[in-house]
Amino acid sequence: MPVSIIPFNMPEPAEIPSHIIDSLKSMPRDEAVAKGMDLLMQIEAADTMVYERISEGGVPELAHVAGAGAEQLQAVLEQDTARSFAGQEGVGPSALLIMGQAEVSEESALPAGVLRFLLEGAESGMLGFNYVLPLTGTEGQLLGALTLIRRAASGPLNHEQPNICEGLRRELSQMLA
Repeated sequence: MPVSIIPFNMPEPAEIPSHIIDSLKSMPRDEAVAKGMDLLMQIEAADTMVYERISEGGVPELAHVAGAGAEQLQAVLEQDTARSFAGQEGVGPSALLIMGQAEVSEESALPAGVLRFLLEGAESGMLGFNYVLPLTGTEGQLLGALTLIRRAASGPLNHEQPNICEGLRRELSQMLA
């Protein structure tokens, strides 16, 4: 199965404690998103995370990368400015799930070099479970995206992780709007 990019409906959001929301609201917007990423990493929602903001010109810009291999992934993403996670077709109206069996040599809509990163340097294998969560404004416009990268060994989001991710995604979207 080649790389699949599938629209994904997130579940009902978990309520994020008010003291966390108040703390995030007291920060500059990009810093609040980065702190939100740290919170999601603490509940093991991702092995690696990417935050891309949408510029005034409507172009995705790499804003922050955190977690396992962050420096390596940041270098990969900085090399391909034409493609991004936030620029994938369908992100915005829906979250996306990126998964499948892939080969480094295959053509992909993902940024160049991302397949090799997701395959952990192998030439082929399972991509794991990767979620592109849109950060949207009140009119539904895409303001940015959080990409949660989960290695195959980590499995898909489970238990309360999807609900917490959705709750935080909605709160961060409001902060960016």
